[in-house]
Amino acid sequence: MRRRVGVACLLALASSAAAAQQRSQGDSLADLDLEQLARVKITSVSRGPENVGQAMAAVFVISQDDIRRAGATSLPEALRLAPGLQVERLGAQNWSITSRGFADFTTNKLLVLVDGRAIYSPLFAGVFWDSQIMPLDDVERIEVILGPGGTLWGSNAVNGVINVVTRAATSTTGGLVGVRAGTEQHINTTARYGLPLGRSGAIRFYGTYLDREPIELADGSDAEDAWQSGGGGFRMDLDRSARTHLTLQGDAYRASSEQTVREALPDPPFARSVTGPVDLNGFNLLGRWSRQTGEASDLQVQAYFDRTVRDQQPSVGRTAVNIGDIELQHRFLAGRRHSIVWGAGYRIADGGLDGTFTTALDPAQRTTHLAMVYVRDDIELVPARVALAVGSKVEWNSYTGIELQPEARLRWTPGSRHTFWGALSSPVRSPSRLDADIRFIAGGFPTSPPTYLQVRGNPDFASERLVEAELGYRGELSAHFSVDLSGYYGWYDELRTLTPGAPFAEDGHVIQPVTITNFGKGHSAGGTAAIIWRPAPRLQVRGSYTFLDMADTLDVDAAAGTTPNVNPGLSPEHQAGLGLYAALPGGVSLTLSGRYTSPLRNPRVGPYAEADARLGWSPSPRLTLAVVGRDLLQRRHAEFPGEHYLPRRGQLQLTWRF
Repeated sequence: MRRRVGVACLLALASSAAAAQQRSQGDSLADLDLEQLARVKITSVSRGPENVGQAMAAVFVISQDDIRRAGATSLPEALRLAPGLQVERLGAQNWSITSRGFADFTTNKLLVLVDGRAIYSPLFAGVFWDSQIMPLDDVERIEVILGPGGTLWGSNAVNGVINVVTRAATSTTGGLVGVRAGTEQHINTTARYGLPLGRSGAIRFYGTYLDREPIELADGSDAEDAWQSGGGGFRMDLDRSARTHLTLQGDAYRASSEQTVREALPDPPFARSVTGPVDLNGFNLLGRWSRQTGEASDLQVQAYFDRTVRDQQPSVGRTAVNIGDIELQHRFLAGRRHSIVWGAGYRIADGGLDGTFTTALDPAQRTTHLAMVYVRDDIELVPARVALAVGSKVEWNSYTGIELQPEARLRWTPGSRHTFWGALSSPVRSPSRLDADIRFIAGGFPTSPPTYLQVRGNPDFASERLVEAELGYRGELSAHFSVDLSGYYGWYDELRTLTPGAPFAEDGHVIQPVTITNFGKGHSAGGTAAIIWRPAPRLQVRGSYTFLDMADTLDVDAAAGTTPNVNPGLSPEHQAGLGLYAALPGGVSLTLSGRYTSPLRNPRVGPYAEADARLGWSPSPRLTLAVVGRDLLQRRHAEFPGEHYLPRRGQLQLTWRF
């Protein structure tokens, strides 16, 4: 370990000595005033370019500069920068990430996209964060929407949408090498090279490798979950004419680890702890054609294919999923006051599970289909003052048939520096294979014959539903201080529950079934406040606070013995963050950030406060050296129920552009 860190130090010193001692050009967004920051363009809220300051939603942008000056090396680490998100680390490579409650070991109400490609798994309607292997140097921005986005983005965009937008190949010509080494990540390397394609486009290629040590358990031993991963990919952008653009991009990856799990057995003692391998691989390919048909109108066609394979023995088995998706979108003006966006799409998902005694799907293989059409009309009621957006998405899926997801949003802009907005939305979370097809042995009992407690999927499982009202304000209170406030109240219905059934005999043993049902109800209320303060041109302070009140109940007609499958105790009532960024003379930059999370109640995890720091030096525009410290306030701390503890850690980072 020390040898690897030493090699990284020598590389950094050698590159530093060879570099020209030029003044750093600084971070572009650090040079923007608050008015310019409010005009940063986003696309996730309305599916068209708009200023973030006038968006009718609680939306925050994590820029490339934010990622770099925080020293983030993975997508979940970068998402810690967004106010309102709950980001908790579960192990060396596993995370729980959600918005507005409903945290779990496998969250399913947050839609995550990479360049418009949904990365959720149809197996459980959530994200395998360990397979999101991407170089953050290629990310242009991350748009984070707190709250519903089902009208434009569809099922599973219930509590939020995260859209990762990567940089065009035309903006990344030349080479880049990044090396990170430290006390937890033995080595994390990225190499990228971009080539111009005549005058009309460019192509870039990248490769990345990560070797991470295991996380620590409560008793001080390691969790045997060391993680190695590698990947590569490309992106090509071509301007076929002044109005027509073509993008083609793809990624491939492979990773391996180990896991210690509780394995159910068919005979006494019916369970044991066992360590087994985790191997995963996959690839994706995306193509997008767009044409600007007018000053504020365009047409876009996008298609992608995604394959994911996970082999988790002996707990789950081997899963393989193929997804194909195609979508058309058209945005145009109708008269002087209507901006309309509509689209249609189709998705097919085919996959299955070669299961184990503990876990299986019935049927093992299944092909599911989803077809959708959506429309949204942005209406300017009072020019430059009042706007109304109304729309809906209609989806048909293989599980529940037709689903309607309407919304209405209103914006009042009394002046150029102030925006008030409100929304009423009704998104759904459609079933996954876990809901409909799972067969999971949760435990065994030494009866004669043996009895197994089995969680069984429900082919009649209905979509989980939300009706949510939101209010927000975004404004510049002075030339140096801005604030973003949002609040909401949501009513949930048909939430997932577990209902016991009558025992029955099967293959020489007794099955005590527990069926997945829809008898849950609940509410979630709260809000997020975020500020930006610019006391000096090269100094920025950001702060945020998030409050959450969440509860769950059962329908009055719930069957006897039914229990909720929602655990409000896994979401903290209070979260707060504070960050400072300073661009100092001589190409030096300093980033300090702290965060506080109130206790989780069930199972209990104590409150914690932690701090990160990064000290960077750019002796030339081509070279950046940095020292990064993570979780500096405690020797170790837990963020989620379980035996995993995160240690204090440090890292050296080098980035060289050529």
